[in-house]
Amino acid sequence: MVIGIDLSLTGTGLIYINKKGDYTEKLIRSKPPKVKTPTTEIIRIIGIRNEIVDSIIIKKVEIAAIEGISYMSRNSTSTAQLSGLNYMVREMLINNNIPFVIVAPTSLKKFVTGKGNCGKDIMMLETYKRWEVSITNDNICDAFGLAKISGALIGEGGKLTKKQEEVINLLKTQL
Repeated sequence: MVIGIDLSLTGTGLIYINKKGDYTEKLIRSKPPKVKTPTTEIIRIIGIRNEIVDSIIIKKVEIAAIEGISYMSRNSTSTAQLSGLNYMVREMLINNNIPFVIVAPTSLKKFVTGKGNCGKDIMMLETYKRWEVSITNDNICDAFGLAKISGALIGEGGKLTKKQEEVINLLKTQL
């Protein structure tokens, strides 16, 4: 079982793919606290992390791919919170002996579409064309691509394109 994790403060996408190629998706929704304080913000982030932990613990995950943080965001508070969530999830994976890679957003797009920059609509279209999977949520779509990367890192998922091989070879240096 492999997993792709697209972290978000509002809709974290998780996709599990088993050895047969069947996938399971989960979307973890979270709303900002009514009263924003450092305490309520960290409680929200811990809640997201705990839902991820609960999902991963019941599965026998061999490897995880997490989308890296996009530092182009204009909202520095959200970026800081997302960074905190990202590192909490990394710690959880380490504590559960699950190897993981951090996939840059451009590498994820290159793996799915062959190009390092494209819109969410192109990601969903290419996911459908390449794997015949219809996904309408961009967080789930990114998680699916990340799960496919996880599978490719352990030799599952079939033949890769040249662009996909380039991404996988780069990511193997993290393992």
